[in-house]
Amino acid sequence: MATSEERLQHVLTHNVREIKPHPGNLRELLAKKKRLRIKFGVDVTNPHLHLGHAVNLWKLREFQEAGHTVIFLIGDFTSRIGDPTGRSTVRTERSIKEIERDAKEYLAQAERILITDDKKVFEVRRNSEWYGSMKLDEFFKLCGKVTHQRLIEREMFQKRINDLQPIYMHEMLYPVLQGYDSVTLESDLTVVGEDQLFNELLGRHYQEAFGQSPQLVMTTVITPGLNGGEKMSKSLGNFVGISETADEQFGKL
Repeated sequence: MATSEERLQHVLTHNVREIKPHPGNLRELLAKKKRLRIKFGVDVTNPHLHLGHAVNLWKLREFQEAGHTVIFLIGDFTSRIGDPTGRSTVRTERSIKEIERDAKEYLAQAERILITDDKKVFEVRRNSEWYGSMKLDEFFKLCGKVTHQRLIEREMFQKRINDLQPIYMHEMLYPVLQGYDSVTLESDLTVVGEDQLFNELLGRHYQEAFGQSPQLVMTTVITPGLNGGEKMSKSLGNFVGISETADEQFGKL
């Protein structure tokens, strides 16, 4: 039987790329025996969760079993904008009806891994709760807390600039919205793929600006897509869905 230290080491290292600012910060936070609020956000770009998501979901399950609360954040508002992460082109816009339909599918699939019947360890939120009623002057105040220089540092924006590809303003502002999600949820920790590190570090920035303790960021390894090259992605269609049949999953793998 594994010791408590061995179980902790597994949580901190298995499928984990890095913990920001430092792994020791998470050790210290866990040692305080506080029930952590752990943010896990997903945009609704189609009805499938895949094995790349499952890596994060199993990590979240480990925290749930230790008594911490997972906040499953459905980006129903940000899905209408489109996360530019890892994309060299603009994401196709989706309707509210499509997003709502697929969000229900997300939750049904997440139930295969997460503990969802205990409100102490599972909470569902939608970022339309705060962005749907946010006034323009409030949003301008958010924008005033970060510089254009910082936003343009993103690797995919730099690539588009070098390739003479357009960057639309709504894409530039997406990290602001994702960052402020952490403020609203009072997130202590977020578990994301390493491609989301920039956005979640911006979440730390916003939490500090609003007088909160900044969340820690745990990044997990990126799961490659079916061709072994680009990451597994719903948008690219190169994924193994966690709700697919065993035969379909095996064939794709």
